[in-house]
Amino acid sequence: MRWFCFFWIILLSHILHAQDIWPPDVPKLDSVSVYDATTGAVIVSWQPCDSPDVSGYRIYRSINALWQPIANVQAPATSYIDNSASANFHPELYRIAAYDQTGNLSPMTPENLYHQTIYVFPYQDSINCHFAIRLNWNRYINWEEGVKEYQIYVSENFSPFTLLTTVQGSVNQFYHLNINDNTSYCYIIRAVSNNNRTSTSNKTCFFTDFPNLPNFIYAEYATVENNKIQLSFMLDQQATICRYQLRRSTDGLNFEPIDFFNQCGTNKYTFTDANVNVEKRYYYQLLALDECNQVRLSSNIASNIVVRASSNEEVQNLIQWNRYQMWQQPIDSVYVYRIRDDLPSPELVYSSTTTSDTLQIDDLTNAVLQNPSITNKFCYYVIQTEQSGNTFGLKGRSRSNTACTFQAPRVFIPNTFTPNGDDFNQTFKPSIAFVEKDGYVFKIFDRWGFIVFETNDPQVGWDGKSGNEVVQPGMYTYYVMYRTLDGNTKERAGSVFVYFP
Repeated sequence: MRWFCFFWIILLSHILHAQDIWPPDVPKLDSVSVYDATTGAVIVSWQPCDSPDVSGYRIYRSINALWQPIANVQAPATSYIDNSASANFHPELYRIAAYDQTGNLSPMTPENLYHQTIYVFPYQDSINCHFAIRLNWNRYINWEEGVKEYQIYVSENFSPFTLLTTVQGSVNQFYHLNINDNTSYCYIIRAVSNNNRTSTSNKTCFFTDFPNLPNFIYAEYATVENNKIQLSFMLDQQATICRYQLRRSTDGLNFEPIDFFNQCGTNKYTFTDANVNVEKRYYYQLLALDECNQVRLSSNIASNIVVRASSNEEVQNLIQWNRYQMWQQPIDSVYVYRIRDDLPSPELVYSSTTTSDTLQIDDLTNAVLQNPSITNKFCYYVIQTEQSGNTFGLKGRSRSNTACTFQAPRVFIPNTFTPNGDDFNQTFKPSIAFVEKDGYVFKIFDRWGFIVFETNDPQVGWDGKSGNEVVQPGMYTYYVMYRTLDGNTKERAGSVFVYFP
């Protein structure tokens, strides 16, 4: 009898099940979250289905834009770890359905209510030319209560994650400022709903490698060549941001740009400034600019040497110059050169390691005595050099402008002489300097106006004779005509007394 009752119970159950054609209710997704940051596995969570005959749940994932089942999970489980997911490369989208004991399958989560993982990705960026890491992520959607906030966690050089900041739930971008170069930063985003449900993103990492600004700029020299100022600068050829601006000043304080260039991978920049008066002093500085044209580095100042020359009545020329500004090492030596039209090459007239001197007197007396027909035009230039020890392996050298001055013609005529054969004061002639050799006339007249001596050679004087005879003592008249170096003709006449002591 017991066996018979059991049989009818089983039979009745099969009949009832055979008549069950109603699927369970649609289950509701709770959240999807990255479970393993290394593999990209995802944990899918849902709320228990309220249908009493639910036997299990079917998980669907969007694969190639098609919803495909990836797993069946037996009730009463309310979560599933999808180890086949790739949430560390892209967002993963999920829907879910329930089935009962007879295999009736509920509809999937409505298509517009799917849940997806948060995928975050970093970019190198900048804010006001300050480097930053920009994080972008997709918003978490389809929580009924909405997203309250996103918590951003950071790990620096693989240290434990700490909360960096929290942003509003309507935001899906963040700039991480004040970051360091050559540093590994890893990030995780956690969405928090208004009911405190959570979803964690993938882990994304970024190694900072900022573009390199120059570590140095060095002004090697400013020197005068062909009435132009030549400039040379040493550059950091390892720099990858290579925006430079050359500036010039006439007072060392107020600079104006005169050249702009982008130049990477080279260790030198040269510039010829032709728009200058080399008899004036100029100051130059090369600046390194960032992408916002803000100054990040400045070179030392390079300033040309200006020399000035003037003459005085003592047959001297005064040469003045400024000290070179500015090398890494002090000035080593100063050389002053003189240029004369009657000589084939410049003469070194002064050299010194006493670099405080900026004035030198060039006494021309010996030069005039050695060459009475010496030119009256004297030009000068100065060269200064840097001491050894420059960390760039350089030894700076700068040349000044060339400054010229003119000596006025000098004619001195004695008023007496004694041609008595004692080897002293035996000839009478004008002492001349800084006049033309051509056009010279020197004559001696006796008291009756007869010419007793005549020459066109400035080096020849009267020996007191007329013909081969010594003249009588007494007063004689001289006449001198000469041309100055600027082409003017001058004449002088006077008396000379001849006597024999």
